[in-house]
Amino acid sequence: MARLTWILVELLLVRHLFATKKNDVSLDLGPPCRKSPLLAALNVSGSHGQMLVVYSGKGWAWTARNGKGGKGKHHRKEKKKVMFLSDMWRFHLDTNQWHPIKYGDGPLGRWKEGAAAVRNNSKLVLMGGCTETSVKFARNDLWVFTPWPGGGGAWRRVQTANPPVPRRGHVLVANRSHLIMFGGKTTHRLEERAFHEMEEDIPDLEYTPQPGEKCLVDLWVISKDEVLADDSGDRLPRWHQGAPFPAGCRWGGTGSFIRDYLGKKYLAMFGGRHLSAGSAEHQDGSVYVYYNDVWLYDFSEDAWYEAPAKGARPCPRDHHGAATLNDKLYIYGGRQSELRSGHSVLGDVWSYDINTLTWTEHVPVGLAPSARFMPGVSDIFYQGAQHLAVFAGETLPGSTKRTTLNDLWVFNPASAMWMELAASTCHEKLAVEEEEELSWSTQGSPAPSRDREIGCLAVVFCLAPMAYLGIKRFAAPARAREMKQPFLG
Repeated sequence: MARLTWILVELLLVRHLFATKKNDVSLDLGPPCRKSPLLAALNVSGSHGQMLVVYSGKGWAWTARNGKGGKGKHHRKEKKKVMFLSDMWRFHLDTNQWHPIKYGDGPLGRWKEGAAAVRNNSKLVLMGGCTETSVKFARNDLWVFTPWPGGGGAWRRVQTANPPVPRRGHVLVANRSHLIMFGGKTTHRLEERAFHEMEEDIPDLEYTPQPGEKCLVDLWVISKDEVLADDSGDRLPRWHQGAPFPAGCRWGGTGSFIRDYLGKKYLAMFGGRHLSAGSAEHQDGSVYVYYNDVWLYDFSEDAWYEAPAKGARPCPRDHHGAATLNDKLYIYGGRQSELRSGHSVLGDVWSYDINTLTWTEHVPVGLAPSARFMPGVSDIFYQGAQHLAVFAGETLPGSTKRTTLNDLWVFNPASAMWMELAASTCHEKLAVEEEEELSWSTQGSPAPSRDREIGCLAVVFCLAPMAYLGIKRFAAPARAREMKQPFLG
């Protein structure tokens, strides 16, 4: 009896070891498919050049290769439930290889967080985001990630005073002295009070929040040095509220710093959307208003400017990506409606020059990534030049079924050429939103023609002289400069 027991134990151990080997993540396949990932270019002490870091996003638990014996060419999904990922990966530009980043305690898995690289891109700051699909799971926690030369890294949570309300879909950027956070969506009611206070000071607003709408117009700043200090003592880093956004509530826009020829930096905010009057979000017949305007926030004056744009400009959109290259604002992709149509998803690249007040479309030569929304986008110094890096996102491959991606591309504005650094490795039939099945390859596709983007070109002109930058200047209301009562989210 004892011998039989040992035989059974040995068989179970062998089965366990085989299953473990079979279900190990295949490292050369890279990060699993996802949308809304965090993508950042970081410098690591002791390494050469920059590396791209991926964290978070909405996807599935991919654990192994597909195919017989786990020898296929795609990730295989172990669980069918959509997950909010907390895995972290680095891509080495000198070897074109993905490697997982191991860390101890860290943020909960999430998507639609705000993030910014700081201290010469040696650290990463993360704020907020959603740990479930619903906005009621939004958070306002603040974390700092430090990569290690050996390949791992460590997260550290930063406790703060007077934090903004929990949110997702916001913008987080860093200048030399502060972190600046703007907008997003929440379930809390504080934004309604903030909007009505702003409305009293700026009476000519054309937009009024709809009942039940929970998007934000607030802007907050916090000392970067205090956040990055290893030990702040008894005094917590404190958030301070700045001038609210003067053009009404919207979400799904992007923000990045750009600099004019005098060396002055502005937070440039582009695009986004809001619900039209009488609409309810994610309902049949919902109507959204999409934007393609540029707004500049001057940190030194705590004021917003509406930036003019002469000539052609990108079509209105949300859920695009943005980054700054050579002091110009670059945007990529996004969507111009919620319709499940291939024409609603964009794959174009544009740049805005603050000195000439013009947009330039960068029509690619050769292959280009599949059009997508909710990609991870970052600037990256690659092969001696600034490039735009794009990772993952969601696409509509000519059907009504949405497919997530995990490919990595870089775009060189000087040559107008895309380069695929890592192809998509997700199983075509399992990378589809809402468990729909679809057989489709995510390898590179020809660059889209100009006439493919229906309704995606608008011509605008400067209608009035401007005092250096903006047609209008919106200073901070007096009460917006005052310290608000602490809200503990």
